[in-house]
Amino acid sequence: MWRKMIILLLILLFSFTAFVYAEESKKLVIGQVFWGLHDSYQQAHQLATKEYCESLGIECIPMDGQMKPEVQAAAMEDLIARKVDGIICQAYDQAVMEIYIDAAQKAGIPVVSFVNVSSGKVKYPTMQIDEKQGAIAMGELAAKKFLEYFPGQKIKMATISDPSIEWAHEQRTKAFIQGVLNVVPDAEWVFNGGKSSREIAYSTAEDILQSFPEVNIVFGYNAENVLGALAAFEAAGRGKAVNGVPVSEIFVGVDGSVPELIKVANPSSAMKLTLALQPKSSAKKCVDMLLKIINGELDMYATDKNESVVSFVVDGWGMSRADIEKFVQDEWGIKVDLSR
Repeated sequence: MWRKMIILLLILLFSFTAFVYAEESKKLVIGQVFWGLHDSYQQAHQLATKEYCESLGIECIPMDGQMKPEVQAAAMEDLIARKVDGIICQAYDQAVMEIYIDAAQKAGIPVVSFVNVSSGKVKYPTMQIDEKQGAIAMGELAAKKFLEYFPGQKIKMATISDPSIEWAHEQRTKAFIQGVLNVVPDAEWVFNGGKSSREIAYSTAEDILQSFPEVNIVFGYNAENVLGALAAFEAAGRGKAVNGVPVSEIFVGVDGSVPELIKVANPSSAMKLTLALQPKSSAKKCVDMLLKIINGELDMYATDKNESVVSFVVDGWGMSRADIEKFVQDEWGIKVDLSR
């Protein structure tokens, strides 16, 4: 009798131990719906998320949103069906995305938004990018350098920016314009157009060269836009500098991608400023915020605990190549020689 009871207790103990071990060793799985992985910043953010999750023993499922609401919607549905432990997303169309954030929350899956802030009935925490102050400062610096290099000329600005992407157009483009106007109140903003596409930016810049050849400051609100526009100007024999001094215009961008930084560090390029995003810091903070929800340290509906990653100005006039290379190594995870 006692022998049977001891055997039964041992079986129960083994079963309990195995259950506890299985629960403790269960691997967390999170999904991330990206804006669009064609973009150099998005690629760097995805890689940083993957590496950080691997260091924590977390499985991460990246989903390419392709800058299409319907693609992002399908990605969210997929992740909800997989019953992941949490989701990080950056909405292309916030109203559409919030339908699926709500669906995820109803399924018990917490969601952290990257960039987009809850403003309606659907509540969720956000990891923001603080870009406005940096964009203003960049506009002020561009205007001061213009006055130094082009005395007596009137500023004529063109921007490659999509107003339908409200957060980027406001925090980046309009903030940059405000910075220029802070220094030169009579500067003219003569053109805005384009999408988040290098090809469209190129053709848009060709139109600018035809309709507004007097443009002397060009701003692209992300890497694709500024690099596409700069390529069109270079093809027309413009977009040049001599020993860091722009010949006919100043180019300014946003993202801080490696192709941009190569241009900024090149003394023969008219691109001299970019507002650098920090993909490694942003990726880490997004994952950390999601883990706080999963671990019960943050409510999945909280809107008063948002955090932010501050962007900063990479200045081709004031920073050395070594300084810029260190930034690329630290934030983008890339060792690059900007002297080429």
